[in-house]
Amino acid sequence: MEVKNGDYRIGKETTIVLKGANERDVSLFAELVRNATGYALPIKKKSKQSKIRFEIDEELDVDNEEGYTLDITATEVVVKAKTGRGIFYGSQTLRQLCVPAVEAGEQSLAEGIVLPQLAIRDFPRFSWRGYMQDVSRTFYDVEFLKKYMDVLALYKMNTLHLHLTDDQGWRLEIKKYPELTSPKTTVFAAIHQQPATRSGYYTQAQIKELIAYGAERHITIVPEIDVPGHCWPIILTHPELGTNKVAAPDYVFPFRASWGYWGFQFTPNPLDPTNEKVYDFLDNIFAEVAQLFPSKYIHFGGDEVVHRLWEEEPHVQAFMREKGMAKVEELQSYFVTRVSNMIHKRGKQPIGWNDILADASQLPKSTAIMSWLGAEAVKQAAKNGFHAVATPAYPLYFDITQRDRHDGTMADLNYGGANTIENVYAYDPHADLTQEEKKFVLGIQANMWPAVPQEVKDVNVQNFPRLLAVAEIGWTSVENKNVADFLRRLDAHYARLDELKIDYYQPGGYIVGQWDPSQVDPQYRTATWDVTDRVYANGAAQAGFFYTKGKSYLKVKNVKLLENGQVIAEDTHEALADKFRGIPFKKDMFFYSLAVNHFNAGATYTLQADIAGDSSNESWGNVTFNLSPYKPFRFTEKPRN
Repeated sequence: MEVKNGDYRIGKETTIVLKGANERDVSLFAELVRNATGYALPIKKKSKQSKIRFEIDEELDVDNEEGYTLDITATEVVVKAKTGRGIFYGSQTLRQLCVPAVEAGEQSLAEGIVLPQLAIRDFPRFSWRGYMQDVSRTFYDVEFLKKYMDVLALYKMNTLHLHLTDDQGWRLEIKKYPELTSPKTTVFAAIHQQPATRSGYYTQAQIKELIAYGAERHITIVPEIDVPGHCWPIILTHPELGTNKVAAPDYVFPFRASWGYWGFQFTPNPLDPTNEKVYDFLDNIFAEVAQLFPSKYIHFGGDEVVHRLWEEEPHVQAFMREKGMAKVEELQSYFVTRVSNMIHKRGKQPIGWNDILADASQLPKSTAIMSWLGAEAVKQAAKNGFHAVATPAYPLYFDITQRDRHDGTMADLNYGGANTIENVYAYDPHADLTQEEKKFVLGIQANMWPAVPQEVKDVNVQNFPRLLAVAEIGWTSVENKNVADFLRRLDAHYARLDELKIDYYQPGGYIVGQWDPSQVDPQYRTATWDVTDRVYANGAAQAGFFYTKGKSYLKVKNVKLLENGQVIAEDTHEALADKFRGIPFKKDMFFYSLAVNHFNAGATYTLQADIAGDSSNESWGNVTFNLSPYKPFRFTEKPRN
C-alpha cells in the first residue's frame, strides 16, 4: 500500500460508475454510503462528475481471482478487479477506509465522507477463509446468521460453515424425514429450563434465504451433517439405525448435561456401520442437502466416534471378520468411504474432521480434511495428499478462553490453555510444511462451539477481536504480517464494532471487583460491588465468584442485584468459590442468575452477596458480572478506556 498526501471526498455530486462490473457487487457499499450521508449516489455507466469507478479488467496484475487494485486520487476512486468477487472485496476495503460512523446509518455523515489518497494492490493468501458456527449445541436464528455474514463480508471472509446436527439437536428440515425436526429432536427438554431461543431448526425456505444473503456477500454456506457419532436425534427417531439398544433419554438436552445422562460427552449409541439401512437413510439425507446447498463441499463430521461401542457388539465383530478388518479404524474408513461416495456422486466434495485420517491409506483422496486435532493434523492431511482446512483447536477454537481463566467470560475451561489474540495472529497454516504439502492447504477457519458461551453477547465476546486476526491470516501474506501493527490497527476496528453493536473482549473480561481477607470473616457478611457501568439494557445477568489464591475458599449465598438500593433480582443458592474450572458445571456452581427487566438509565446498580471464608479469611478472588441483552445487536457494553 502506498499512502499519498491529500484526500477524496464523497459528496452530494458523487456517482458510482460501472465499467464491466455488476451492480450487485457494489450495491451493499452504495447503500451503506447512502444511509450514512443521505446522498443519492446514483450508479451509472459513465459520468463526468466526481466518481467512484468499479472496473473489470481480466488482465489485471493480481495473483488470483479475488484480488483487486484501489487507487484514490483527489478527483476519483478507481477499483479494478478480474472478477466480481474482487470488485466486492475492493468495495469492502473502501468501507473500512470510511470512518466507523458510516456503519450507523441515519444520515450521520451528511457533510460527506473523506477517504485518504492511496494506492493498493491486494489479494488473498488462501481461498478458504472461514468461520464455523455450531447451531446444534445452541440454536441461533436467521437474523443472527445474517449479522455474522455481514461482518464476515466486511473482513473479506468467504465461508460460513454451519454445524447443523449434533447430539443437542437436529437443525435442518429434511422433507423425507420430518420427524428429525420434531420437538423431541429440536427443543431442549423443559427440565433443563433453557430459554426458548436456544431451541429450533431452519426450514429449507430459511436456508435458501440465508444462501441468497450469503451469495450477495460472496459467502458460501457449507453444511455439516455429523455422522456416525454425534447423532442422538437420529437415534431418537430411528433407533433401528443404532449400534446398540441405548435410547435414553428420549429427548435432546444441553451439552453440559451429557455427563449426567451418559457419564461422558459422547454419543453412547453411534450409527451402525454394518447396517445397510443406515446408508439408505443417509443417502436420502445427503440427496436433499446436496440439492439445497450450492456449496462445493458437504461436511459429514466423522469425529469423536467412541470405537469401543462398536467393538463391544458381537454383530459388529462378525462383520469385521467377514470383511477382513483387523482394527476398528478400518471399519470407520469403510463407513467414511460409503458416505464420501454418496456425497461425491451428487457432484459435491466430501469433507470431514481429521479423526477420519486414523486409517488414511483406506480413505478416498477425494475426501477433504478439516484439521482440528493440533497443527500437526494439517501436516498429516497434506502429507497424505488430502486437501485440508486448518482449524486447530489451539489457537482457533474460540470457545476457549482468550486471556484469563478467572475473568468470568463464558469460555470452555475444560481446555487448559488460552487462545490469546497474539497466539491466533501468530498462527501460520503453512508452518512446517514442505512446498508440496502447502499446495493441499485450502485455508483457515475459526470455530465456535457454544456449549458454554450460549448467549449472543458471550459468543461475540469470545469471537471478537480474534476473528479479525483470522481474517488477516487468511488474506495477508506471511511477509506482511506484523502483530504490533495489527494490535495498533485494532483500535479503529473496535470503534467499528461499537457502531455495528457487536461486543468484543475487553481487558479484565467480566471482572467488576475483587475480594480479599479484609472482606472475609468466618461468619457470613454482606459485600457489595458497583455494577452501574455494566447494566445498560434489559437482559439476563450473571454474577460469578472466582477464587484465585489463599488458604481458604469462599462461601457465597444470597446474591442480589439492587437498583437504587432496591432488590430487583436475586439468586439465593449457596456455592463454594473454589479451584473448579470446567464442565459439566457443579450442581451448586459459583455462578448466579439475575435479570434486568425494567432498565433505568439514570439508576445506580449494585451487586450484593453474603460471603464467608470456608476455613479462614485468607482468600482472594475476582467478582464478575455480565449482562446479556434480550435483544441482540441492539445494545453493547461501553468501551472501557
